[in-house]
Amino acid sequence: MPETDFISAQLADNSAADRRNILYDSIIIGAVLIALGALFVIGMSVERLAIFAGFVAGIAALGVFYARATKLRHVIIGAFSAHPTLAVVLLVVLLAAYPLALSRDPYLIHIGALAAIYVVMALGLNITLGYAGLLDIGFAVYYGAGAYASAQLAIHFGTSVWFGLLAGGLSASFFGYLVAWPALRVHDHYLGLVTLGYGLMMNLLARNLYFLTNGTDGVINIPAPSIGSHIFTEPLNLGWITLPFQANFYYVAVSLALLTAFINYRLGQSKLGRAWDAIREDEIAARCSGVDARSVKILAFSCGAFFGGIGGATYAHMIGYISPENFTFIESITILVMVVLGGAGNIIGVTIGAVALVALPERFREFDHLRLLFFGGALVLLMINRPEGLFPRRRRRRKLQPDKVAALLAQASNELVKATEIAARS
Repeated sequence: MPETDFISAQLADNSAADRRNILYDSIIIGAVLIALGALFVIGMSVERLAIFAGFVAGIAALGVFYARATKLRHVIIGAFSAHPTLAVVLLVVLLAAYPLALSRDPYLIHIGALAAIYVVMALGLNITLGYAGLLDIGFAVYYGAGAYASAQLAIHFGTSVWFGLLAGGLSASFFGYLVAWPALRVHDHYLGLVTLGYGLMMNLLARNLYFLTNGTDGVINIPAPSIGSHIFTEPLNLGWITLPFQANFYYVAVSLALLTAFINYRLGQSKLGRAWDAIREDEIAARCSGVDARSVKILAFSCGAFFGGIGGATYAHMIGYISPENFTFIESITILVMVVLGGAGNIIGVTIGAVALVALPERFREFDHLRLLFFGGALVLLMINRPEGLFPRRRRRRKLQPDKVAALLAQASNELVKATEIAARS
């Protein structure tokens, strides 16, 4: 029948258009991810400082161009928004290919593993700070608790490293639970001071409780993980290619980072995540709405600390040695800056902030005495020009840009008035 043929033709045209759109978006997503991965590899591979400085200047110019190219930005964001699953699949493929592309450079593979570990810890702090709005400046406590718990269990009791990772996370959660109780009575910068004092106190105890931490001598000979007969200190043989042993730790760390990002996302979308959002925005209003702020805050500290402990345990078994020097105040500040730099509450932003703050200091290692100066100056400029971070959450972006919100509301109001007048005339 003609009607049936017409409907079939329309459906065929729509399905063909949908396939073309999916193919177009797939090409955009793949090109963007490959370009970002290539830029990271090139930046880490450049040896001469002058060339690296030019590379950084080029990246900055590219960022300015992207910020001003509104149409291009909308096309890229639209592609990623329309096909998030495809973007994740392509990202996993690229992450898996990273050691294959750098099989002759174990150092860069090690940096990738270290960056993934810091992503895990930064996403843990993202729960406490980004979701619940609780300032924690002693996050290195959980980092150290997980590392020491897993290392000592493996050395003295011969437990599996995989069990040690879980035990390290639970140990860190216990410390998060302990710090949450006194922190319930204070808010904002006073909470930051409490966690700061807690972090300094724990580091002092780690230096003096020799029977638990071996003091300033540290814990040595921490066993590496193993799967069956394959020990992670041995090269990874894939049959057609042999990768350095650092690839073993890289794949474990990246797997943990992806799992942590997924849990972060699910927590943010859950009822508990909405409760965290409520106490961050207005705790009094949240309490009046029936939110148990006390329990919600304790859960925020404990959940964030759990991932800090997981990261610490992974670090301990990867490096094979830990000491109180690994868990100082500067480590807490570094993890905090990763969250603030990327954009508190934004999983992608926090991940980028963590990777940047692991990779960039390695490139400036020859200027070790000036690294903190560069780091501090860049952070001051960022906070002046973009206080919400590089990739803020949409809600936080609206909160920290009231002028733009007011302008948009005024524009919408004017358009509504004009539409009403036109309707009245007609």
